[in-house]
Amino acid sequence: MSDRELARSSNGCSSPDISRHLAAYCFEDLSETERRLFEAHLLDCDFCWAEVQRLSAGVQALRSDKQLLRTLSVTDVSAVLGISAKLEWRLGGHLPHVLLASTMYALGYALLLLIEIAYAFDRLGSTALALAPVVFFWVFLSSILALTLDWKAVLSGRRNGLILSAATLVGAVFLLYAGICFFLPSSPITQLKIQAYTAQAAFLKGIWYLLPLTVLFLAIPFHFVIVMQREIVEGRHRLSLGLLSGEKWAVSPPNAFHLSVRVLWIIFVGAVLASIPMLAHLLDNLIPGPYMNVFIQLLQFRWALAFALGLECLAWYSRALNELKRECVAVAMASS
Repeated sequence: MSDRELARSSNGCSSPDISRHLAAYCFEDLSETERRLFEAHLLDCDFCWAEVQRLSAGVQALRSDKQLLRTLSVTDVSAVLGISAKLEWRLGGHLPHVLLASTMYALGYALLLLIEIAYAFDRLGSTALALAPVVFFWVFLSSILALTLDWKAVLSGRRNGLILSAATLVGAVFLLYAGICFFLPSSPITQLKIQAYTAQAAFLKGIWYLLPLTVLFLAIPFHFVIVMQREIVEGRHRLSLGLLSGEKWAVSPPNAFHLSVRVLWIIFVGAVLASIPMLAHLLDNLIPGPYMNVFIQLLQFRWALAFALGLECLAWYSRALNELKRECVAVAMASS
């Protein structure tokens, strides 16, 4: 079994925030503090130690033997240097991000169910608490399935990965809504000074808020990153670098939307600012009741959770794009 296969078959690193410095460490591109932290991590992590051994050997060979470099294809160099080598790993090497994002996304729907029955918690609370784990696991598993379908499609060279992913996310949520309608009444539960939505309509409104943001911040960036990993594996690192660097002549691969981190940050900040007066308007119009405090706390927790999901996706996307760009630059330098 090759070193690469051994790495894939291992359990991986339990500290992905640290292990992402692997390539930079091997290229001696870390600050003194980052280098010391990473070396301390190496003492406890057999996976990262094995990866350092593999990568360091490859980097040293490329730097010292120009004749060897001429015998290697760009695909071989990419396989040694960085993120593209992880394309065939589970979910393209992004399993921790997918699990964390899917967990937060699924929790949003479980909380939404509890919020919509909060004012009638004495009548509906026990049933809602029993249904909340079902809602969570349905959304959690369907989210992982959606991104897995996308990854497998990209891995096999098909261009319909994003369509499969988005369709799965949308289909799963509306199947959930159809089931929830058997439980939620078709009359208002939350007591407001203004006209309140029915419980079913309020749940649907929550879907309209959460689903588009999830497609925009989770599905589309994930698809773009794994497509770029495949582009680099196939040797198109110069074109990829131009696209990642924002060159005007660069174009995205078919069916892969390049949303810049800056654009997503603008959308994110806009969504946060728009949600604040909407939340305040809702709270100002609540009619006091025995379970008003439960309603408010669940509502605020769900609000914070939704934007924590956005922040996590933005942090992952920014880091992934930087790793892709770093690999493209490294391959270009090795080829020169």
